Amino acid sequence: MKIKKYEVYDMKEALKMIKRDLGPDAVILSSRKIVKNGSFGLFSKPVIEVTAAVDYQAKRESKSANKQNADQKEIYDFKGNFQQHEPNFTQNDDNLDKVTELINNLGLNRFESLINDVGDIKKQINEMKSAFSSNMVVDLDSPLKEYYQLMLKNEMDDVIAYKFLKKIEKRVAAAGGGKLQIKNMIIQFLAEVIPVEKDYFSSLKQKVVAFVGPTGVGKTTTIAKLAANLSLKLKKKVCLISIDTFRIGAVEQLRTYAEIVDVPLFVASTPEELKNIIAKCREYDYIFMDSMGRSQYDENQISELNAFMDVSPFISVVLVLSMSCNHMELFDTFDRYSRLKPEYVIFSKLDETKYFGPMVNLPVIKRAPILLLTNGQNVPEDMEIPDGKKIAKSILNEIPTVWRS
Repeated sequence: MKIKKYEVYDMKEALKMIKRDLGPDAVILSSRKIVKNGSFGLFSKPVIEVTAAVDYQAKRESKSANKQNADQKEIYDFKGNFQQHEPNFTQNDDNLDKVTELINNLGLNRFESLINDVGDIKKQINEMKSAFSSNMVVDLDSPLKEYYQLMLKNEMDDVIAYKFLKKIEKRVAAAGGGKLQIKNMIIQFLAEVIPVEKDYFSSLKQKVVAFVGPTGVGKTTTIAKLAANLSLKLKKKVCLISIDTFRIGAVEQLRTYAEIVDVPLFVASTPEELKNIIAKCREYDYIFMDSMGRSQYDENQISELNAFMDVSPFISVVLVLSMSCNHMELFDTFDRYSRLKPEYVIFSKLDETKYFGPMVNLPVIKRAPILLLTNGQNVPEDMEIPDGKKIAKSILNEIPTVWRS
């Protein structure tokens, strides 16, 4: 990264010099008026001091990445395929983060105006990204523009919504029909895109299913609902394991559920104990493991949890995510728990939101099928198998409404 200061009498002159010396990818870090010499500046002409920077390494990496993307064969990927044509806002945002880090390392953070200017630049880039999203609809047929805005209103990812509608645009136009028919077609096609697991009875059988996720997302309650459905209704052999010896009362809560459902409960406080318990539970049809809730920002605690997941190849990890979180928090949580290699996701607390777009965003982008949905505390009632068509309908509600069982 190269940083350079200029002293000029107007910004037009500064921009010419910055472009000449640093190139078109340079960014202005700060600008301020200063006075040079004479009578404490009372009669001196003020000078503008401009600080600019450019990251040549990031530029080279960006060019290399663009070339590599151009050579790749196009695949049916709603997110990645369209991003090849998206303006490179993210790269600039990353560069600004590097600039901010450099400012802190050099001790320049004492100059509050410098930090504020970097923050203003990041804000402008975010506004440009937002403006780009709203302009993406210009090449969609008129009937689909309304549905694009409706999807965004329900917090569906803008790129996924655009790519999806663009993909079906010709098929919708060929079919013709009124607004209701178009809506039904969109629901049908969107339902096929959403990855869902329609038969958890088979996918979870003969596995040790570990439920992981942040605190308070409903892991224990979800396990109780599953155990009750499988044991009481379907007469399957179910056992429970708890490795949550950290949270006060966690084991007792699960023990209460186990006694009500009449299934055995085992407790493991170390990975070695868990390994021995799993060896004893081979005759059960379903084995569900409750884990301690861990903040997605505490890497050490997630590493401790990972030690339990590594004790057996039969462990299948399910990440429980609360729909009361926003779009970005869901992605952040998934990324930080990705070291546990979750095979499925469960969306809980559907009763605490009216915006269901994230139920499409994360499964599509991360290719993680939805295993179950939960929408309340009642055991075992408030749980259902995911239905792509129902999710699609909830995203196309013109007036956001609560989830209906």
